[in-house]
Amino acid sequence: MKRIAFISLRVCMAAMSYLMMTSLMIAPQKSSSSSYDVACIYESVDIPNGTKALDTWSNLKEVKAVYIPTKVDIGKYDVEVTRIDANFYKICGTNLYIETRYCYEYATREEVVLNISSNYGYTRGEVIFF
Repeated sequence: MKRIAFISLRVCMAAMSYLMMTSLMIAPQKSSSSSYDVACIYESVDIPNGTKALDTWSNLKEVKAVYIPTKVDIGKYDVEVTRIDANFYKICGTNLYIETRYCYEYATREEVVLNISSNYGYTRGEVIFF
């Protein structure tokens, strides 16, 4: 009886060892990243319901928020972003938004690195998706 229990224990341990090794080999590795230019950083301002504004072609539209260009401290930030529209991402937990160039990432609370190198010019910095 003890021999059967010992063999069963060894079989279980071998199976667990095999499963642990294969799970380590199959685990996805995040080795590549994608970097995109940050065109501008915006701060949102909520406005009362029923507010209207003219668009570029003088069409009257109802609006719910206004996005104002803003400046942020230069530095590197680990943040979560969510895609709002093409090349427009919300920095989760803030009222800040980033506009990118040629970014096709569909993000929902995705962790990224936001590297702000300037508050002026064609590029404000970069956003790096992993």
